Amino acid sequence: MATLGNVPAEAYTNTVKDSFSGNGSATAFTMSLPTVTNDVRVVVENVIQDPTVAYSVSGTTLTFTSAPPTGTNNIYVVHLGPAVMTTVPPAEIADATTFASSLTVQGAFTSKGIDDNADAVALTIDSSENVMLGTTTSTLYNVSSGTGFSYRNGVALDIARQNTSSAEPLLNLNLTGVDGSHILFYKDGTTVGTIGNNSGGLYIGSGDAGVTMESTLDAIIPTNTSSGSYTDNALDIGYSSKRFKDAYLSGGIYLGGVGSANKLEDYEEGTFTPTVKFGSGSSGITYSVREGKYTKIGDTVQYYIQCSLSSKGSSTGSLSITGFPFTNTDTASPPSVLTGSFTSTNDIQLYLSSGSPLLSFENRNTGTQTPLTNSNVNNNSTMFIAGVYRTSQ
Repeated sequence: MATLGNVPAEAYTNTVKDSFSGNGSATAFTMSLPTVTNDVRVVVENVIQDPTVAYSVSGTTLTFTSAPPTGTNNIYVVHLGPAVMTTVPPAEIADATTFASSLTVQGAFTSKGIDDNADAVALTIDSSENVMLGTTTSTLYNVSSGTGFSYRNGVALDIARQNTSSAEPLLNLNLTGVDGSHILFYKDGTTVGTIGNNSGGLYIGSGDAGVTMESTLDAIIPTNTSSGSYTDNALDIGYSSKRFKDAYLSGGIYLGGVGSANKLEDYEEGTFTPTVKFGSGSSGITYSVREGKYTKIGDTVQYYIQCSLSSKGSSTGSLSITGFPFTNTDTASPPSVLTGSFTSTNDIQLYLSSGSPLLSFENRNTGTQTPLTNSNVNNNSTMFIAGVYRTSQ
């Protein structure tokens, strides 16, 4: 027989049956499915009940006009369901779930996920076309809690994770196979930098100006990031007009070579307090100027002393100066420059003792070396001394 419209297809529905036990007083029972009065068949003690007269239905609640008698499963409800019609889908639909052309939804499209496994809002696209995964907040960059992924349309990409352990990273990147770049950075289609790995560890940089954090050597190694290979004597730190400020090193620095003779282990500038003594005493000595300065480069100490007396005190004996900042490892006295005001002298030799330095003064006036004593010093004598010695400190 001819039909108008689509030819009905076969359709199958599963009927649902609910059973209840009456107690002679209950009139309301809860069914497993919501329905209406005329879409169920209600049977009590194997007698079909008259809809709207013997019972009524609202949602999942079945209400009898009078309480059914007591019995075990003596009440059952068969859900008949509404009329079902299955039509042939239009040609644009390839099957039950796939559309061969565009799908237009007039009105809001609401879903709790991309598939049926989602149990919360998984994907949100707001009116500004910001796309959010696992969150409904588009500005994840300025939140103090929360987790998710946000693409702010034409602005930036934000990722946030509520951290509960310092051992849990925000981002995991796992490169399998051969060593190489994990991330490449581009500007207008041109590579400007990379982060990757080689056999030694993680490298970062641009072209041949890169470094590898080498854990096995406990070192930062210059690296050509284009190949991931180490370089030698090719990369500068800073530039003549683009300098770093300070370098803090607990060890030494190798200059011009890698041998022990090229290692500069110390540079230091400072002051010390020189003490004038006669014999082993300095009783009553006072100063109008009393200063000592030094510069230590490696094992070499350069020093400068000025002592201007306002009183030479009462101690007697050989003149000396103590208070040097480092011990002296030279066995012979290095030359020193002296300018000062003394009496009965015109040729003075200075001698810096080995070990704990003591600077001695010797008078070579008579052709023999005799120590300068308190008698050669006035109450207002002034001494300017500059010299160099070596130390192992």
